[in-house]
Amino acid sequence: MKIQDMLATFLNPVKPEAKPVQGANFAETLKEVLAADPKATAATQAPPGLAQLSAVAPVAEVKSSPTEVLDAVLSRLDTYQKALGQTGLPLKQLSSLVQNLEQDSQKLQTLAQGMPPNSPLKKVMEEAAALAYTESYKFNRGDYV
Repeated sequence: MKIQDMLATFLNPVKPEAKPVQGANFAETLKEVLAADPKATAATQAPPGLAQLSAVAPVAEVKSSPTEVLDAVLSRLDTYQKALGQTGLPLKQLSSLVQNLEQDSQKLQTLAQGMPPNSPLKKVMEEAAALAYTESYKFNRGDYV
């Protein structure tokens, strides 16, 4: 095969025709899934309220493994991000969540110090600890007022 032929195939690739799968309709499938799971409908329609802000267990209660602690912290950071995006939620209601983020940061940093230096989990834990601390610091400083 010549170089010109190879370049022509890369520059003008032959695209296979898309054949619709019989009976596959995304809108209908989505309606069926949402109808079968009432939690999915509620989650897609309602923004997180105050009750959902404290849904993540405090890190002090999660004692089994570093990965579970990291998962709890990341869930709390996700909840915090959603709460900041909500327009009707007063920022004073986020103060307990921010305090938990500070405690999470300290707990993650302590756990990361006890891990081997070449562990990839240690790097992720240190980054999550830094992010949790930074977000709590920015909130306490008044960046979101």
